[in-house]
Amino acid sequence: MITFYDIASTVPGMAFNHNTWKTRYSLNYKQIPYKTEWVEYPDIERVCKKIGIPPSTKKADGSDYYTLPAIYDASTNTGISDSLVIAAYLDKTYPDKPTLLPAGTEALHAAFVDAAFHHPL
Repeated sequence: MITFYDIASTVPGMAFNHNTWKTRYSLNYKQIPYKTEWVEYPDIERVCKKIGIPPSTKKADGSDYYTLPAIYDASTNTGISDSLVIAAYLDKTYPDKPTLLPAGTEALHAAFVDAAFHHPL
């Protein structure tokens, strides 16, 4: 079973972050069973460290930066964050399900994310 970590909102059970929605859509599209764990924003780093999910990136000062979405796949004992990394993991680990990232497009996706969303923290 996959545990999907999403950012809690003021409306219980309601997701609102566009980055976490990408992973929720990916899991739903691939029809992979999962449960959602809601995480308060100030608790993201603590929760990721506790589960063993590595940092998503580095801050400008070189320190670790933890973000959601993140998943923990109990069937492979794997924890990861970042919606693009999660999508690639889901395609590799669950190849019998619909494909999220067509073969040969990984570099294009990575370049788009880097160009569109990369900014120093």
